[in-house]
Amino acid sequence: MSFLFHRKTQKVMKYIWSVIAVIIIIGMALFFAPGITNLIAAL
Repeated sequence: MSFLFHRKTQKVMKYIWSVIAVIIIIGMALFFAPGITNLIAAL
């Protein structure tokens, strides 16, 4: 498990977590605001 503490791996983990956070935020926004999906569908 020592590979988790390498600098490169930490950067990758931060990137992965930020991507997951963005996906969750977008998912929550779409879930709680159905009007947004209608706007996107209209495009």
